[in-house]
Amino acid sequence: MEYGRLGKDMAADAAELEALCLYTGWSSAQIAEATEREDTLYLAATEGGVLCAVASTVFSLYEGMVENVAVHPNHRRRGIAERLMAYIEAEAVRRGVERLCLEVASRNSGAIALYEKAGYKAAGLRKGFYARQRDDAVVMVKELV
Repeated sequence: MEYGRLGKDMAADAAELEALCLYTGWSSAQIAEATEREDTLYLAATEGGVLCAVASTVFSLYEGMVENVAVHPNHRRRGIAERLMAYIEAEAVRRGVERLCLEVASRNSGAIALYEKAGYKAAGLRKGFYARQRDDAVVMVKELV
């Protein structure tokens, strides 16, 4: 498995992967733009040139917001998301970020377990945040300093 920044040329594949895995995935155009922004880290995990997972984070001053993490169902349970989260954290530290935040559906126990294992703590609840899923969002935070 290879990890690194997603190239603009893979934006359509990333959008397709997010649509498969997420209710709130980004469009191909949004992803293509994100790959060129200084404030955004859009990561890819590939194997044999095939996109297996993506993760995106937007940084602003001393905070980073993990926007999306998606692993293709055929590649789950292999530690890929864990490695992407570690990559995000390393980049956040490099940028001088003090905390990382994210929102996750309250019924997504697998993702919540992943984030807790990475050191994130529940910091709040947004009732009805995910309208399509009819679910609340758990706000999670990881302090880096």
